[in-house]
Amino acid sequence: MNKLKLKTANQESVVYLYIPEGKGEPGEILVNLPTGEATVTSPATEDYSVAGTYYYYGHKAAKAIVRCVVETKNLPLEFTNAWY
Repeated sequence: MNKLKLKTANQESVVYLYIPEGKGEPGEILVNLPTGEATVTSPATEDYSVAGTYYYYGHKAAKAIVRCVVETKNLPLEFTNAWY
C-alpha cells in the first residue's frame, strides 16, 4: 500500500510524494504529462530496490499515478494505492 500526495503540478509534469505502508520519509515520483513517462526521482526510505534501479513501492505508485492522472485526466490531492 502507498499513500500518495500531490506535491507540484504544471502543464508539463506532476510530482507526487509516495509513502510505502504509510511509514518513513516519502519518496518522489515525477510524471512527464506529454509522454506519460513516470520516474522515481527519489526513493522512499521504506522502499527497497530490485536490481539496483527498480523500486518496488515506487514502481507501483508510478503506475497508479499514470493510470489516474494521465489516462483518466484526474488530479487528486491525495489517494491510496493498494494491491494484493
